[in-house]
Amino acid sequence: MRKKILIVLSIIVFGTICVSYIKNKTRDLEKEILKLKQEQTDLVEKLKNEKLENNYLAAPERVKKLANLHLSPDYIEMDKTNFKYLNEK
Repeated sequence: MRKKILIVLSIIVFGTICVSYIKNKTRDLEKEILKLKQEQTDLVEKLKNEKLENNYLAAPERVKKLANLHLSPDYIEMDKTNFKYLNEK
């Protein structure tokens, strides 16, 4: 009888330890997932801001204004029709 009680108590203690361990590991994984989601959100926001900044800086009017401001006065604006492709025949 004592042997059965000892076995049952051992199983209960072992089960409790296993459940506690799994619960802690799950909590750690949830924290890591939350951290990664926040990092992803931050990166998406940063990418959005970078795209907006690039669109602003690369706007033709802005490029022309900066070219007039920083380049020599004999700067010649090129039209895309002036370009020839190497693989054209």
